[in-house]
Amino acid sequence: MTKTILGTITALALLSTSAMSADRNTSLDRMMYTINPAVSVSGPVYRDQSDATTKNAYATDLVRIILKEADRQAAQYRDAGDMKAYYAVLTMALTVPMQEGLYIQYRGVDADVCNSAANSGDLLKKGSATTYGIFNQYFKTAETPFFPNCEDINTNKLTQIIRGGDGSDLSIMQVSIRWHFDDFLALKKYESVEKTLQYGVSHLMKGFNPVYRNISAYECLANGKKSGFFGKKAKVLKELSYTDLIRGVWAGQYNSGSITKTCRFADPNSPYKNHDKGFERNLNKILAFNGVLAVDMVGNFKLDSDVAAAFKEVVGNVQNGTNNNTALKAVLSK
Repeated sequence: MTKTILGTITALALLSTSAMSADRNTSLDRMMYTINPAVSVSGPVYRDQSDATTKNAYATDLVRIILKEADRQAAQYRDAGDMKAYYAVLTMALTVPMQEGLYIQYRGVDADVCNSAANSGDLLKKGSATTYGIFNQYFKTAETPFFPNCEDINTNKLTQIIRGGDGSDLSIMQVSIRWHFDDFLALKKYESVEKTLQYGVSHLMKGFNPVYRNISAYECLANGKKSGFFGKKAKVLKELSYTDLIRGVWAGQYNSGSITKTCRFADPNSPYKNHDKGFERNLNKILAFNGVLAVDMVGNFKLDSDVAAAFKEVVGNVQNGTNNNTALKAVLSK
């Protein structure tokens, strides 16, 4: 994806149907690395062979983790009383993992679906020699390699981690191993859902903070509204669109790798307009949340009532400029 720093699997996902077999979601088989059974990972594991209750519990746990991490990183705005920015960060944090990783970090599956080209590194070898070298260094050369060759795995009860189409982007946040090896890979943050989300949201904040603090430099983020107090010469007042701010941070900092591309989403001639429309579609899903999350390829998750109520408060606040937070405080306190 040209100079993208953090990639996305959405384009790949949309090429597949969302049909699910009776046993597993076969569309996900080609979107996974298989983890060494001897390695432990931390965080909720999505099991597409499980019943609806188990899947819903998985999504509820994941959303709770996302809200807590987003709250932690947005604390500067909450503590300053800037609740509009605070809720924008939380909404952004709920949207990006859906856009990037289909709300999946780890997948548990009872089947021999290890992808040899992916786990061996041959998939990456077709592209960048630098990325292939990084993959070998961090995932293949240890005494217990995180991604063993498929023929060395002696079980069909697998835990997998989601990846991008060419293998260079990894995890629910689709972190590029080419650009984030010195922290994300070196500290093995991919072995934890919480640490992965911490890293991904932190990268988003590196775009959110400077853009928000210099909002006048980004005309695409302001809604023009006419005031009724100036007669025929009605003055056009500018008002920040927090949902467009979210779109801009993803388009610029996260997908392009530069805040100079923040207004990319507003350019009808952008070569990445389909990327930005896809993100807008997922953002709109988040904003329209009514208790059920509809995730591409994966299906519907019905969140538990406490987390669903907090989710509704967050998206309602960012749309209406309110500060309803009783349910959110309850979730964050647990």
